[in-house]
Amino acid sequence: MSLNEIILFVVLFILSGFFSGSEIALMSLPKHKIESLLKSKRPGAKSLRDVKEDTDNLLIMILIGNNLVNTYTAALATQIAMSLSEKMGIGASQAVGISTVVVTIFLLLFGEIIPKSIASKNAVSIALFVSPIYKFLMVPFWPIIMLIKVVIRVFSGKKSDEKMTDDDIQSFIDLGRDHGGIDDDEHEKLKSVFEFYETTAEEIMTPRVKIEAIPDTLTIKEAVEYYLTHTHTRIPIYHETIDKIDYFISGRDLLRELNSGNSDKKLTELKLRKVLKVPLNQPISKLLDIFQKTNKIFAIIMDPYGGVAGLTSLEDIIEQVFGEIRDESDREAEEFVKTPDGKILTNGLVLMQDLLDEFELELPNIGLDEKEFNGETVSYVITDVLEGFPSSGEEIEFEIISDEEEKIKKKLYIKVLEADESKIGKVEARIEACQTENEKEEKKD
Repeated sequence: MSLNEIILFVVLFILSGFFSGSEIALMSLPKHKIESLLKSKRPGAKSLRDVKEDTDNLLIMILIGNNLVNTYTAALATQIAMSLSEKMGIGASQAVGISTVVVTIFLLLFGEIIPKSIASKNAVSIALFVSPIYKFLMVPFWPIIMLIKVVIRVFSGKKSDEKMTDDDIQSFIDLGRDHGGIDDDEHEKLKSVFEFYETTAEEIMTPRVKIEAIPDTLTIKEAVEYYLTHTHTRIPIYHETIDKIDYFISGRDLLRELNSGNSDKKLTELKLRKVLKVPLNQPISKLLDIFQKTNKIFAIIMDPYGGVAGLTSLEDIIEQVFGEIRDESDREAEEFVKTPDGKILTNGLVLMQDLLDEFELELPNIGLDEKEFNGETVSYVITDVLEGFPSSGEEIEFEIISDEEEKIKKKLYIKVLEADESKIGKVEARIEACQTENEKEEKKD
């Protein structure tokens, strides 16, 4: 084996490593990374962009080069094995077999495994270095590349038109967070953008029972009093029932009418603006477009039967993407307010168990079945006990089940402070001690 043959073998192994390693480096770089390199004006970035425009052409060029080198390496090894077999006096087939094993091992190590391992760790620098070389090589090999593409098209049919899906992009966002590229707050905002297009009005609406609206029977003065005690700038107006919300009025219009001396005028006498109505399944992305076109900032959400299901606003949609937005007019909602005498003021929409937590009680402590009433609101419990809808001032009571050793028994009282025909507003809860039967008898004696 001559020195020239040894040098030729080394060159062939280097070329094999070049093609194998560059394949990993070039194919692993996504488009956004190439754009970043172009903006940074890195040497070789333009050539990288050019060769990556058609990855099929690039891959064919790499495979042509790799196969030519490996084929020539195998042929050279066979030729050397044949000449050595004559000198060493061994069979030609044995010599070829030994050379095949040796060359295969060397090609795997120096032509595949080591180059690909190095390229995977230095993909950017290697890709920038080899791109101009491939750009040059693809010119003389262009006819062969085109011929191979024609053959591939004949046997493989139409080219796959696979596009990146939303799931793919969301996976990239997750990877960016996991690898420290984006923080948790940015991750949540990016994810919420995708959820934005899948979210419906039903999912973000204020439910019917929480809608703050006024009847059309109010006077301007009464409506202004309502407006001054609430934070909304536009107030829905209903006729007879909450299911008949057709109009709304702004606080500015109310104050203008009041200043014009129309304090006793009924709302029905005004030229009111019509509300926007949308179905439950209205995508909020489409609803945002509607808000922009109609200059409206809230919409009434209708159920399939023509009733009012809820209300949603432009602010609700914005908060869906960017999180809660608070301004100086927003009030901190206090679910429970303790009075100096130990009473709890709250509203009918809070969970019964949450109210009991304020008194360190559980549902069974007041005789309520945990399976039946777990997750139910105070309003539900009140209407269940009264077997009907309450009026303001009505009260229910529960005897607190305590240890037998305890002489003084207590009762929990829940009083309705505000209620209309459709919902229970404020309620008051208190615990009072009551006399035992023995104490009542002793008092009689």
